[in-house]
Amino acid sequence: PPVPVFRRFGHCDNSAGNQRCSSSCTETQWLNTSAQLITAVIVQVGIDCILTDTNNTSVVTNIELKVIATAAAYKALMPDLPALTKGGAAQWNPVLETAGTLGKSDSAYTVDTLPLPDGKANPWNSWIRTSGFDFFKDATKAAICSVSGDVWLVSGIDEKLDKLKWKRFATGLFQPLGLKIVDEKVYVLGRDQITRLHDLNGDGEADFYENFNNDVAISSHYHEFCLGLETDRAGNFYFNKGGNLGGAKHQHHGVLARVSKDGSKLDVVATGYRAPNGLSVGPNDELTSSDNEGNWVPSSRVNLMRPGGFYGHVHTAHTSVPPTDYDKPLLWLPHQMDNSSGGQVWVTSDKWGPFKGDLLHMSYGSCSLFKVMQEVVGGQPQAGAFRFPLNFESGIMRGHFSPLDGQLYVTGLRVWQSSGAKTGAFHRVRYTGKAVAMPKEFHVKPNGLEITFTTELDAKTAADDGNWAVDQWNYNWTANYGSKMYSVSEPGKVIGDNKIANSKFGGEDMVVKSAKLSADKKTVFLEIEGGVKPVMQMRVRMNINASDGTPINLPIYNTVNKVAAE
Repeated sequence: PPVPVFRRFGHCDNSAGNQRCSSSCTETQWLNTSAQLITAVIVQVGIDCILTDTNNTSVVTNIELKVIATAAAYKALMPDLPALTKGGAAQWNPVLETAGTLGKSDSAYTVDTLPLPDGKANPWNSWIRTSGFDFFKDATKAAICSVSGDVWLVSGIDEKLDKLKWKRFATGLFQPLGLKIVDEKVYVLGRDQITRLHDLNGDGEADFYENFNNDVAISSHYHEFCLGLETDRAGNFYFNKGGNLGGAKHQHHGVLARVSKDGSKLDVVATGYRAPNGLSVGPNDELTSSDNEGNWVPSSRVNLMRPGGFYGHVHTAHTSVPPTDYDKPLLWLPHQMDNSSGGQVWVTSDKWGPFKGDLLHMSYGSCSLFKVMQEVVGGQPQAGAFRFPLNFESGIMRGHFSPLDGQLYVTGLRVWQSSGAKTGAFHRVRYTGKAVAMPKEFHVKPNGLEITFTTELDAKTAADDGNWAVDQWNYNWTANYGSKMYSVSEPGKVIGDNKIANSKFGGEDMVVKSAKLSADKKTVFLEIEGGVKPVMQMRVRMNINASDGTPINLPIYNTVNKVAAE
């Protein structure tokens, strides 16, 4: 249509007393002499429509036919905006297929693998580095995110895993490292925001990427990822925000953040993180997290969080005066066992052996799964942990139990330092139904250690104090990167090196005076010469058998924050 040449017009003045604006005339857009799209108002005077500026000054008269015809022509060129809110054609076909492999271990637990359609296995060469997942109500289907920016839907998660189907659901997200499904909607945590994804037309692809909440502050520092995404019983969301390794540059460096159920606000729950790659929310809203060795973090730590707590990294304390102490962790883990911690997951299933209600911890760095044995002494939480004898293809760091089969599913990647062979992996840790011969509980007593197992023990090996060894050491909480191993009896004396694969790893030996087996043959009490005192790291080694002859050689690493009075 012809483009009328008018100067720029403002809006019609609809102030009180002005009777010149009529419902029969409408606002429209024109090009001015500078070819800029502008807004003018058509008002009605008598039977004529005229253009007006903000002062209601008549600019052009007797052009009613030309104005109406031109406006109608421009309207015809406008896109059908309502149609764009209904979702478009699918962009990422075909649906891809992979076949899972079942673990062949003859032990109580085995690892199944759900292969990814990674790289050249998909038409878009998408590099799938799995960083979070969750199940839909139909738990044969899950959503899984990649730190490269994708979200994929995977279906066919059944007993055999032989026909897994993968559909690319969304892309272009900012380094997502957490995912949660709420009311069948996928929420993804990136560095910039929590994004809620909507599939408007049911074609298996997200059409609308909604900003659910982007209140979290962000800088250009590479280290300040947002990590993990979980919800409590009230529907609030939680995630960790990394620090920038030095002094905090904004209010959210190194914090545990909470976002309200409706996404309307964000607040800080706790501070003092360095590189907290994961968290969990327990069945009673218990909050756990981890942090990785570095400055002000002498070794990897697993935390039971409390509101207002400070968890050790001085640069992210967000206080006017630097703190001189920190909230104690549930436990420290040495570099050899967990050089880079992942998230945690609570055992919610009664189909996964004897550990329902217990806490599990994942190591991204060592690609390991740990069973955590908690206790509370005088109001102070503390724990011990042992590593499951399982292997994973990549650095596992997110886990969920399937509501369908009751088994544990874990995912992870290799981006930072990790022993993982692959850059992404999705596994099922399946209970085979066979007898479990592992520690179940760990308790510190003034004169020794009490360890309860899942099965009856062989009395000859379990009650022989020569089959047990205990050593201990402290770490040094400083601005240095990590820590050596320090003497408990001579503070300040270095006795070992807390690094992977070195001959100087080890602490001060403690004398096991006796090993006594309980009447039910499941609990061993190790009497320690001189008793037990608070210590940052203790190691308990064993070489015993279950009553059926199954060997048990699972070192326990624990922290003693407090010892009960005798």
